[in-house]
Amino acid sequence: MVELEQGTPLEGGVASDVRVVQTADGPIVVKKALAKLKVAADWFSDPARSMIEVAAIEAFGDLGGRETVPEIVWVRPEDNSFAMRLVDSRLRNWKSDLLAGTIDPATARRAGEILGRCHANSAGRTDLATRFDDRRYFLELRIEPFFEHVAVKKPEIAGLIRDVAHRMLSRRQALVHGDFSPKNILADGGDVVILDFEVTHWGDPRFDVAFCLAHLMLKSAVADAPLNMVPAIRAFLHAYSLNGPSLIDRDLAQVTACLLLARLHGKSPVDYLDRVDTGRIEAKASDLLAMQHPPQVSDFMLPELSK
Repeated sequence: MVELEQGTPLEGGVASDVRVVQTADGPIVVKKALAKLKVAADWFSDPARSMIEVAAIEAFGDLGGRETVPEIVWVRPEDNSFAMRLVDSRLRNWKSDLLAGTIDPATARRAGEILGRCHANSAGRTDLATRFDDRRYFLELRIEPFFEHVAVKKPEIAGLIRDVAHRMLSRRQALVHGDFSPKNILADGGDVVILDFEVTHWGDPRFDVAFCLAHLMLKSAVADAPLNMVPAIRAFLHAYSLNGPSLIDRDLAQVTACLLLARLHGKSPVDYLDRVDTGRIEAKASDLLAMQHPPQVSDFMLPELSK
């Protein structure tokens, strides 16, 4: 039996121990959920969420195409671990590419297409609504650390943040990935594979769109090496709109605002925070949080890059 300790650790995640293990049938990735996440703050979650991830990989593969998710090799519920076939090495981590200045709209377009298709194809699926009804991991890993924690740290807008979270939790419309960010996307142009499904649940699809948007916007505020994220943001939103439900609305803007603030002040700030012009992000989050009308695509871009 393959043991996790035999593998080479992969960096980047905070919620799991992930390693590449060489086997007679080729390299596999073994993932074991952690009870305490690898961050400075006390942040805990039941490692049994790994079995939700296995089910979610299968579901998203059915909804968006098998080529868009990893192949499951084996599952070990008794120790909250599972193995996936190692993805083709020509696919690179999208976050790493973006921070290195490689911005390919084809990747953003494909990511938006896949996400939109999964949301649209899952809407109305009562079987998926039942299978992924449990939101405990979303509450532990997203609502508490990204919304409630920030509300406590920013009491002047705590009421607004909690209201946004409450309204988002009341909307249950589709299968939600819960961690749809560039760090969880491997890509080579339009060839895209999505990773990390452990907070998948039946909920508001706006969360996924806002989560990805917030990360793209944060990367446009890297002060020491400004990145023109306009093509990527436009491509992502356009492709999503063509394939997914209609949700470019005030609620999306406000969820995005909260997630921008979460990556500055939450329990898991972005790992390049010291490079971010936080003032620009705070100002944009304030604008989006106060928005009372449906946003334009340009509203999701920082002022200097929206002209």
